Amino acid sequence: MLGIVAEGQECVVRFLPHNIVAKVVKGTTILEAAIRYGIGIRSVCGGKGLCGKCKVVVRGGRVEARRGDLLSHEEVERGYVLACLTKIMEDVEVEVPVESQIGRPRLQSSVLLPSIKPRPIIRQETLPIHNIPKVISTYRPGVGVLERFSEVSSKGMDRVSIVLNDVRKKILDVNEGGGGLYGLAVDIGTTKVAVALVDIVEGKVLDTISEFNKQLIYGEDVISRIRFVLDRKDGLREMQRVVVETINTITDTFCRKYRIAREDIYMVTVAGNTVMTYLFVGLNPYPLIKSFKERAEVPRTPYWLEVRDVGLNVNRNADVYVLPCAGRFLGGDVVGDIITAGLNFSEEPVLLIDIGTNTEVVVGCRDWFLGTTAPAGPAFEGWGLTHGVRAITGAIESVVIDPKTCKAVYKTVDNVKPIGICGSGYIDLLAQLFVNGLIDVFGKFYRDCGCPYIRKGGKGYEYVVVPAEESATGKDIVVTEDDLYNIIDSKSSVCSAISILLKKMLLTVHNVKKVYVCGAFGNYLNLNSAMTIGMIPEFTNAGVEYIGNGSLGGAILTLLSEDYRVEAERVAKLLASIELLLDSDFMDEYQAGFMLPGKKELFPVWRDASRNIKPWKPPS
Repeated sequence: MLGIVAEGQECVVRFLPHNIVAKVVKGTTILEAAIRYGIGIRSVCGGKGLCGKCKVVVRGGRVEARRGDLLSHEEVERGYVLACLTKIMEDVEVEVPVESQIGRPRLQSSVLLPSIKPRPIIRQETLPIHNIPKVISTYRPGVGVLERFSEVSSKGMDRVSIVLNDVRKKILDVNEGGGGLYGLAVDIGTTKVAVALVDIVEGKVLDTISEFNKQLIYGEDVISRIRFVLDRKDGLREMQRVVVETINTITDTFCRKYRIAREDIYMVTVAGNTVMTYLFVGLNPYPLIKSFKERAEVPRTPYWLEVRDVGLNVNRNADVYVLPCAGRFLGGDVVGDIITAGLNFSEEPVLLIDIGTNTEVVVGCRDWFLGTTAPAGPAFEGWGLTHGVRAITGAIESVVIDPKTCKAVYKTVDNVKPIGICGSGYIDLLAQLFVNGLIDVFGKFYRDCGCPYIRKGGKGYEYVVVPAEESATGKDIVVTEDDLYNIIDSKSSVCSAISILLKKMLLTVHNVKKVYVCGAFGNYLNLNSAMTIGMIPEFTNAGVEYIGNGSLGGAILTLLSEDYRVEAERVAKLLASIELLLDSDFMDEYQAGFMLPGKKELFPVWRDASRNIKPWKPPS
């Protein structure tokens, strides 16, 4: 039963469909209550009331809501409010609809690793017990190690097994008869955290798991998270805590599944973009956004951390190695991409594209690398799009339009009823609308072409992808001209990044012989669709190879091989960075992409062919 409460007293909030009961002080926003109790509600902007993704339905009780202009009249009539702008004034019942739930990520953490000869810095050695003092004179004993020596010595044993870190010159553990030797390789993404469990003795990956980065509840983009750090006294510590909690949750799953004691995990390697690296290490990220008119000074050296200072659930003497960054927007994740793809061993220039929340592009070979980042991620993650969602269960991930009926035929993640459209689905959709003559080269609908799925909606003309009776939300899922503009904006940013790097190195699309595609999003991306809309140039002579999660690959390689750790540090020092917003060519290249597909020199065949597309007409 919902009850009225006085000022300063607690209110009871029941969250559906989770059936979780929260107790909060009157005046707390619904989003704040959800965060406090670990309930995942989408909040791209970090609760600033700007994105409109935290829509919830108040089923009972009184709230104070600021509507803004992000809710339709129909949604208001149905009880929808924005969780970040709605204060709880008495006991309430709140439903989080499927389109607002963070949901479960599509588990994409596979990586195509090069063939390597393991040479880990962690090793286990069995020695006569009388040799231990000599080892201690060279290697620093970790916490509790001397006590373990005394304990083992008191049992009258002749030999003992010790675990050593040869780079840190550290004794990590003492075992009576030897034990398992495991490590964790971690990719900290803005959206997801992927962790690989590695058997160091065998030199192989046992398993990989990915989960949403729990920092998401504080904002889906890095700027929102940096603002959270700046706005709260304990903001930096909280950001570090929740990402460590994400890693620990996965670690506990590994230990249960493989019956491994967490004390047998002796090394953790971590890769992430520069902001994620700073937040994990515990560095103030403000210098990274202080001024985008000047370059940010970023150390190009790795970080070694004591695991007990971070809070990871592994051996207390384990070391954490964080791959070095190479600039404000080129972090250890890009360094990982490079060594996983093998650019650092290539004799001729090749191109690497890592498509994610941001898109990193690198061109280079063994002795030089030039990279940049395109700020294209928010649209590909569903931000700013009418029915945009991440690649979670129910997201439309691919689309084909029937050329005879112009009806969309779609596929969803996990083959369930659709809740919205994710990035790969939007790219397919834009390509299909273009090639079927439903939009012009500027992304505008042909309004009089006779297509029954094009109509005028509340925000202008739109195309109905899924009618209400087929959707999980009970509402039509549509794409509007504004949505198409946002996708074109994002794809133009990506293409301009590639074009600028080619131009700087005096290369053309004909010179590039190999293109590596990295990242979870890139793995599901239809490259034909990406080229059709002008997101990725038409490389006429290039072979394309998908390597998957190259950032995780870099973490695995540096965990298993001292040679690759040295290579990662060499690459970070050599990688030259271009900041697009400071580059004089950026605006010209960026604006050229707003006419599909883009410049003729980037699309030598397709641009001319696309001009022969005629507006769709109903079959006679």
